[in-house]
Amino acid sequence: MAAATADVGNAVNDCFSIGSTVICTTCFKEEVEGEVLAFDHNTKMLILQCHSKTSGELSDVYVMNLSLCSNVQVIKECNGNFIDDPQKLNLDQVKMRLRKTVERRQDYLKSKNADVTPEAQELYRAIAKQLGYNEVSWQGANIQILNEVTVSPPYRVDNVVSSSDNDKSCTYIKRIINQFFTTRPSAAQENAHGASSSSASVSPTSSSLSSSNAASGSPVPAN
Repeated sequence: MAAATADVGNAVNDCFSIGSTVICTTCFKEEVEGEVLAFDHNTKMLILQCHSKTSGELSDVYVMNLSLCSNVQVIKECNGNFIDDPQKLNLDQVKMRLRKTVERRQDYLKSKNADVTPEAQELYRAIAKQLGYNEVSWQGANIQILNEVTVSPPYRVDNVVSSSDNDKSCTYIKRIINQFFTTRPSAAQENAHGASSSSASVSPTSSSLSSSNAASGSPVPAN
């Protein structure tokens, strides 16, 4: 970790040339590679233009805080020949995207609950996406919706109760829950898939060990 911090410190002490290609590793272990559009030494903010993940005709712009990056490398220096000046950033659009990103992170944190299963947290997010995160909250292990509908463990349609006998709201919540469990792979299917994959990878090795040791007359070693 100390070595990684030192590498970042050395990179920040240098000025990044506009047009150079840089690769950064974020605190989420995500690698971002792109062309330098701007760099502010005082704030350690680096702006990169990267190939779009959704369209070959567009580019994604990343604003990287190098203080939060574990590794920064310049993989290609710019030769200084520019055909056009770098395009100016739309700061209002950047601020809007930053605000939306922060809101999504905050919404995701609202769904976290150490007292319930990951499946229950996933259901919470499915309901919140339909009704809005401001309308859903945790009340202990129960999911509280619209301040009147409660979904208690094990979070099936039979566990939906309305404090005001609002059948319309209950019916809508039950529809969301039913769709969630219908489209989501069951635990049995996930375990069966994992077991079949494990058996496929282990069985040939076990057979080859048994055949090899049988031929040599030596016992099969214990795992």
